[in-house]
Amino acid sequence: MKKTIYLMILNVIVGCMALYAQPPGQIRVLPKQLAKKGELMTIEMAFDLSTLQLRSTESITYTPIIAGQQEQYELPKLIVKGSTRFKADRRAEALSNTPTVTMASQGGDKNYPIYAIEKFNRNKLIAYVVSFPYRNWMDSVTVSLRQETSGCCNAPLSMTQRTISFDVPVVAPTPVPPPVRRNTDIQPQFKFLVPEQETEKKRYDIGTAFLEFPQGGSTITPGFRNNNQELDKINRLISLISSDPDVVVTNIEMRGFASPEGSSQQNHNLSHERAKAMRDYFVQRLTNIPSNVFQTGIGGEDWDGLKVLLSNYTVAYKDEILRIINTVQDLDLREQKIKNIGNGEPYRQIFHDLYPQLRRVDCQVNYTARNFSIEEGKKRMNDNAKLLSQYEMYQVAQTYQPGSHDYDEVFITAGRYFPNNDTANLNAAAAALMEGNPTLAEEYLKKVQRTNSAEYANCMGVLCIYKGEYRMAEEYLIKAHTAGSTEATHNLRELERKRNQ
Repeated sequence: MKKTIYLMILNVIVGCMALYAQPPGQIRVLPKQLAKKGELMTIEMAFDLSTLQLRSTESITYTPIIAGQQEQYELPKLIVKGSTRFKADRRAEALSNTPTVTMASQGGDKNYPIYAIEKFNRNKLIAYVVSFPYRNWMDSVTVSLRQETSGCCNAPLSMTQRTISFDVPVVAPTPVPPPVRRNTDIQPQFKFLVPEQETEKKRYDIGTAFLEFPQGGSTITPGFRNNNQELDKINRLISLISSDPDVVVTNIEMRGFASPEGSSQQNHNLSHERAKAMRDYFVQRLTNIPSNVFQTGIGGEDWDGLKVLLSNYTVAYKDEILRIINTVQDLDLREQKIKNIGNGEPYRQIFHDLYPQLRRVDCQVNYTARNFSIEEGKKRMNDNAKLLSQYEMYQVAQTYQPGSHDYDEVFITAGRYFPNNDTANLNAAAAALMEGNPTLAEEYLKKVQRTNSAEYANCMGVLCIYKGEYRMAEEYLIKAHTAGSTEATHNLRELERKRNQ
């Protein structure tokens, strides 16, 4: 169960990218990036068709597959067709008014959208960028490409599968040093707190679509610029959650946001209209979900998002711009004051670079998860720990030897999923200290709100031992000991032993 998250961060310079060593006539794949971004995983690569050999009546279907040790996930297909096949399928599609090909899941119980259907064209480079909800088992994965060739009337001809090679170093996603199991100089003890049970396990996931609209418009045009890919992100998010038999979707809210140029009232109305447009788009397409589940919200002008973007952006008069955002309440006056700074140049800069990132529609899928038995919880810890309550995670931990890697990792995982809960943070800090990772422990202890407990003082005392701050360690441990912590009494002896070495 102990895992280190590996993300494949790839050099985007083509000269440094790994190409397939493929037989003559096959497609070439240029991998660019496979990375976790928030709650989503994003894969980016390009398909080079310049060496592909294809008869006019044939088609080839390429299916990228993300695979972990026990789970795998099929990504949208890319279908390349010869000219005769392409025309025949287009005629059949026009007559039936339905797509000629769908991608079925392994169980055959649902359909996913095809990423692209492309007429074969030599020297064509097809960009492939797909985002999908992150799951725990995706911490360390391989990527393969299944190739299926079919002839006239979809008669199967061949099928092969090969691994996509990312010839670059694999790096950890956080600056936290890797855990060092058990510092031989100190053997600390901790009390792990029993969490409260959740009466109802409410969860949510958010996806963001950066849709391109006509100037001032709210009509969704799927084929316009990058809209297909943005809509596909939301479709996959909703489909993955709604198809999980362990959850019940309560509502799906589309919330529109606008950049703050122009009238705030117009932007308020525009953001609402765009949210309604996306709601209507998915109501029509996801007919398996009741229409009343879909709702809309109004984000209006996204000034909060602009502040976040400005924090990592270089522009003249940035402090003055932030002061205006924080102090001027009238939104239209706020915009005008920013326009007047520096002869308008800072405004023109952020309008060009930052405002496009504020024009979006967020999709928040709210759902509830059922309760799990201990054995079910152990399985879901590996594929979607978010569905478990903190108490269910605690029960899973009790099936492992106290102090073992698996035991500690459950509590560290709970700390990630319940970042605002004192019990989760204290238990995660204790587990990190047991793992010999004071840096990670300190991050969890910083989140604790109620710092007057014996458990907090005991953890802080052990942290100070690791940091060599023995006087402060003693103060914390005496405080915990006085409050009745037997673990602190043991740790005071460890401190004395450490001092005498």
